[in-house]
Order: sequence, then structure tokens, then C-alpha cells
Amino acid sequence: MTALMRSASLTHYSDLAVSVGLVPHEMLAMVGLPRSCLDNTELRIPAAAVMRLMEISGEMSGEEAFGLRLSVTRRLSSFGVVGMLARDEPTLRQALDTLTRYLYLHNESLTTQIHESGGVAVIEQLFLPSVNAGRQAIEMAMGALYHTLCLALGKGWQPRSISFMHPPPANLSWHRSILGSNLLFSQDHNGIALLSSDMDAPLDFADPVMRQQMRQLVNDKELPVTGYSFRDEVVQLIMALLPTGRCSADQIAMHLGVDRRTVHRRLVAHGTTFMQLLDEIRAEQAQRLLGYGDRKLSDIAPLLGFSSLSAFSRWRAGRRAMTDEG
Repeated sequence: MTALMRSASLTHYSDLAVSVGLVPHEMLAMVGLPRSCLDNTELRIPAAAVMRLMEISGEMSGEEAFGLRLSVTRRLSSFGVVGMLARDEPTLRQALDTLTRYLYLHNESLTTQIHESGGVAVIEQLFLPSVNAGRQAIEMAMGALYHTLCLALGKGWQPRSISFMHPPPANLSWHRSILGSNLLFSQDHNGIALLSSDMDAPLDFADPVMRQQMRQLVNDKELPVTGYSFRDEVVQLIMALLPTGRCSADQIAMHLGVDRRTVHRRLVAHGTTFMQLLDEIRAEQAQRLLGYGDRKLSDIAPLLGFSSLSAFSRWRAGRRAMTDEG
């Protein structure tokens, strides 16, 4: 299944592209996107093409913060109906829950997970491996999340930290001016950490009457809680569980509320198995992490769910052998 997203993701792309010396329509043509993407916010376009557009825009312009700079223009309204539903929730926690549940209506390739421990909440963002999200797309999504949090918590609010899996750019001036100074790079996740108490902060701009009207207008009961296939749900769970060292078919089944046999049967219907997906995701993540150039193998191994460097090395050798045989 091709993951799609709203063309609203390219709002103000043209202005930024021109400012850094690019020709917007030529850039769109390079990734196979129509010109109408820049005029119509409600087109459903391939997420992978948008990811590629962000990367080549950064590469060809020499602007390392291209995606991050584009995120500055993002508002709740940028999320379409999802933003409208979240805008009038009474607390940040409820607003984020709404965004998480219905984000697929805006972007099928991205999911958000929230982890809380010791009074700290981490809002983690995960892209489907199939869209090959790079630095620019990740920073655009993270910037949009940051601006959403600032809108809810006030201009003076600062996160405890903002973490990126990729290494830092050569010049951090744009990152610091847009996101502040609490930046961490080469981490094991892409996410923003804040106090759990911030999650329960009331939203001053929330309008309970408008919230009720929006719920009636959209008819929430007719919206499915997920736009992902069963295979995509398993992929997202594998990506989330890998760094914990607890990524197994039994754990996946528990999180989905089914038994292991059901997971196997439904994945076979999608033409795959749990072990095949696990191996594919490990390979994609390994290629990405090794490509950053600043990670030791001993640091990468646990991020891929291996208990030791030797286990990781055996897995890599096995994959190379399979490639050579093919």
C-alpha cells in the first residue's frame, strides 16, 4: 500500500524554495509530483515523493535546515480536519490524543507515540520505513510538533529536550533560533521531552461549544481510529519495540490485543511474516544508522534489538551471505 499525505504538507514550499535558489516546479517534476500540489491543499499525494522532495531540496540548495525552516509556517490548521478536532480539546494531553488517533487523515506515513516515566513525557515520531524519511522530512515533522506544543503551552515554554537520530548539521544557527538550545543529536529516537504536568495543562484557546459542534460536524463515530493496515500497525510496533530489546511476536500480539497465531495468520494474508518484517526493518534501520557515520557498531546493535555486538555481527554476515547468493 502506498502511504499518502495531504498536499497541505507543501504549503509555503514554493516561497522557501525560491528564497534558496530553487525552481519549485522543476523540483516537483524531479519527484513526480504535479504542479497543482502547490495550489490545492487537499490532494492526496505519495508520502515517499514528499520525503524525497525535502531531501533533494536541502541537497541542491545547500540549506541544511530546509525542512526545519519550512516547519515554521505550520499551524494547527495545517493538519486540516485533524487540527480542527484537536484545537478545542480541554487539555494538551487530549489534544495530542486526538492528533495521534487521526493523524493518518493528514499523513499516513507518520505516527506519534507518547511514553511517560518519572514525571517526564516523550512524544516520539515514527515514519513508515517504506517512505524513506530523511533528515529534512524528520526535522519538518519535529518542527511542526514543537510549534504545536508552543501554541498550547505559551511562547515562554521550552521542552526538556528535542532529540534527533541523525547527527548535528555543520551549522546549528537555524536549529537554535527555531527550536532553542535543548537539542540532542545522534539519539535513539526522534522526539520531544516535556514534563508530564505540561501534558495536563489546560488549553486557553479551547472552546467547548466549538468542540461539540466540530464533533457533530465530523461525526466522530464514523471515523476509524486508524488508517493503517494490519501490516503497517505491526511495522510501527516493531520500530517502537526494537530499542527496548522486547520486540517479539508475543509482544506484538499483546500490544494488538490478539494472540500470536492471529498475528501470523493476518501477516500471511499480507504476504509476509513477523520475522520477515523484523529483518527488513532491521536492515533499513541499520543502513540509515550506519549512513550517519557517527555511530559505533556497539551503539547500533542495541537500537536494533540485539543483545550483543556479536549477535549483530552474525546477523549482518548472514544478510551479506544471502545477498551474495542472490
